[in-house]
Amino acid sequence: MTKCAFFDFDDTLARGDSVVPFLLYAVRRGVAPKSQLLRAAWSFLTQLGRPGNIRRAKEHTFSFIKDKAQAELDDLARDFFREIITPRLFEDAIAHLWQLKSEGYTIVVVSASVDAYMHLLPEFLPVDAVLSTRCECVDGRYTGRIETNCKGDEKPRRIAAWLAENDLELDAPASRAYGDSPSDAPMLRLVGQPTLVNPGKKLSAALPNAPHVCWR
Repeated sequence: MTKCAFFDFDDTLARGDSVVPFLLYAVRRGVAPKSQLLRAAWSFLTQLGRPGNIRRAKEHTFSFIKDKAQAELDDLARDFFREIITPRLFEDAIAHLWQLKSEGYTIVVVSASVDAYMHLLPEFLPVDAVLSTRCECVDGRYTGRIETNCKGDEKPRRIAAWLAENDLELDAPASRAYGDSPSDAPMLRLVGQPTLVNPGKKLSAALPNAPHVCWR
């Protein structure tokens, strides 16, 4: 039996969203054209009220990665984490990660952000695995296709698949999960010890008995 600690990323471990900052950083570095910003804005505006199509909006937003080598995007992502994400990390959250690591938890980040940069997170934090929205990569190059958005009910599905792939059995009562959004509720309900991070009213109502933390 494996005791895990599952974490959302945006607004749980780090302040704010990471998708738009990554796109802005790619534009600033000349990896994406400035027109990509308008394409991204149009894509998300046209998908408002249609959450099932968020995958398509992300595909349009990250269309600039098509045909780019994974190694090139990895270099960009490392700089992005160093320059943009590291200053946004909640200090309380990072201290808690290290504490959980010392207590023998397997730490898994489960995020709707794309793996074009998220897969490098273990280089910067004490994280054992990252389950995020997949960007298809063939022969070392991105195709531009993005798979199912890793959000809501998709998070437990991805966790179940990861456990099966690694021949692990979850010790649910001893495991923990952390999230800030109502879309994290399906993941939080997987474990015996869910924790709400700086939650709003909707998440608090969805898990009224879960403890809250206010990370800074």
